Amino acid sequence: MASGLRKYAIQKPKGAKWETLSLVDDLRQGQAEFRTAVELHGKTPVRLIQVDFTGDEALADFDWHLIELHDPNKGARPRPTVVAGRERGQKPPKPGRKPPSASPQPAASRTKGQPPGPGEKVPVPYKTYVAAFLFGVLAIIIWAVTFKM
Repeated sequence: MASGLRKYAIQKPKGAKWETLSLVDDLRQGQAEFRTAVELHGKTPVRLIQVDFTGDEALADFDWHLIELHDPNKGARPRPTVVAGRERGQKPPKPGRKPPSASPQPAASRTKGQPPGPGEKVPVPYKTYVAAFLFGVLAIIIWAVTFKM
């Protein structure tokens, strides 16, 4: 490789690093490869970067800058739990008391599979626990009567 060589890389994240899917010489070809990679890996981020090699060795140092980024999660960030302006209408707390905290986000507004946030109340299925306990007691009574302890 000659010093000052410019290439274009299409990458996707793999763990904490980026995996290079393809490395091409031309920007147009890089953009075409980028579109193909977005179609194939649409649910993961994909980026097109310009790579400028600074040395002559095969694994030389290089500088890079981002040309295009496909981020499927853009805009899907968690919403804040405090509504803007809500804290304005509240009275200042009395001395020696804690200020009222914002109510946690209701469990129904979370996306499926998302763990509860800090301080968020999680509903406990008391009826299920009581039913399981009573079923266990009934099973022990039936066993005791059947086998005559």
